[in-house]
Amino acid sequence: MHTRIPTYWNRFCLYLIIWIALGIYYQFDLLAVYLPISMYQIIITAVLCNIVYKYWKVPPFEKGLSITVFILWGVGKALLSIFEVKYYNISSIYLMEIIFSNILNFCIFVIYLQKTKQEIRLAERLYKIVAENAADVIFYYKLKPKPSFKYVTPSIETMTGYSPKEFYQNPKFYLNLVPSDYFYSINEIFNGSPQIDKVTVFQLIHKNGSTFWGEFHSSILYENSEPIAVEGIIRDITKMKVAELQLLDSKQSRDLLLTYISHELKTPITSILGYVNALNDGTLNTTEEKKSALEIISSKALTLEHLINDLFQLSKLETNQFSFNFMHISALEISQDLINQHLLDIKTAGLKSIIEINKEQLSKINIIADPKRIDQVFSNIIFNAIKYTEENDKLIIKFYLDKNLKNYVISISDTGLGISQEDLPFIFDLFYKSQTATLRKENGSGLGLTISKEIIAAHGGEIWVKSNPGKGSTFTFSIPIYED
Repeated sequence: MHTRIPTYWNRFCLYLIIWIALGIYYQFDLLAVYLPISMYQIIITAVLCNIVYKYWKVPPFEKGLSITVFILWGVGKALLSIFEVKYYNISSIYLMEIIFSNILNFCIFVIYLQKTKQEIRLAERLYKIVAENAADVIFYYKLKPKPSFKYVTPSIETMTGYSPKEFYQNPKFYLNLVPSDYFYSINEIFNGSPQIDKVTVFQLIHKNGSTFWGEFHSSILYENSEPIAVEGIIRDITKMKVAELQLLDSKQSRDLLLTYISHELKTPITSILGYVNALNDGTLNTTEEKKSALEIISSKALTLEHLINDLFQLSKLETNQFSFNFMHISALEISQDLINQHLLDIKTAGLKSIIEINKEQLSKINIIADPKRIDQVFSNIIFNAIKYTEENDKLIIKFYLDKNLKNYVISISDTGLGISQEDLPFIFDLFYKSQTATLRKENGSGLGLTISKEIIAAHGGEIWVKSNPGKGSTFTFSIPIYED
């Protein structure tokens, strides 16, 4: 169909037209005129049969039948033309002309049929390539006469862990994809309910038990106003859904953060303004009252400064703008440095310290860390322990490796008031203050542990807490050890 016709065929046609014109002009007899035309027709027939034999990709029977029909038409028509010269007065000969014309029509029909079949096969092949290599799942679910899956792309196994065969064997197998809460909604889709939305989002269950978000694009096929099938696409939109939930969570966190900030700033600012107004309007007359007021103003100003610094650090940590100076450092060396820097603070607070450094384990262990930031985490936990532990009680500080010898661990245990079980899950949350801190009216922004958690996460480690109310708490954090 797409091959250019060779020019010699055009020349053959031209020669025949010239020959017929000469025959009419010089009044040749019919045999002289018909003979070249008949020969030309036989040549065309031979070429057509050769094309069918060489190039048609059809079953042998169809190929043989097509060649037979072409030979019957080409040779028969050529001989009939010569036969007509002698027996032109036989009326039935025209019937033969009609028969051969119909044979030619049949040949054209066979060519068209083969071309159509080739186009259908090509379309099927292209559809199969697209469907079977698509990341989305394409399905065709027949409703009548009996509900069943007629086609499911192989991508269903990649997406859900289930093979197409499992869907073909069980027409209700789609119920395995969703939690029971979604049974009604997914049944609406596969029952061909016209009320169901064209796009529906479900939480889907993978064969291994994990969950992900799927988007169904479905449409109903009708016959005589009756739904006969449902076709559609299932798309994994987990990343988009997670981003949407994170955006929503981020908005809620931002609103909550603004609420907390306004609350935290309100108290010290109110105190500062109150004492400043008292100093200005002469309410505080004595030197002692003024001195006390200035001390309170100074204390509240320091609280504000600490709060602003903590917020600044936290915002940088959450936006990955916080600067770290990571270095290759000995676990034993950093353990001794942390103790040396805070031992005096512990003694000044009147607490007894028990230091346990597993030198045998740590002597040959290195970590990648920012010593300044690790000190910030360690310092925050130490000062919290001092704050909630009575004088003459003890602190137990341990430096060691975990059971798998994969992480460097620092543990700080106190014998203070402890943390209630209600507070424990939220102790690292933004601006969270335990009931103990509220009852003791301890100052603090509620950001220290949140910042500590972010710093340890940036080191690839973990931080956690265990506590018994009235008996004390144990804060532990780990950093992966360095391995070549």
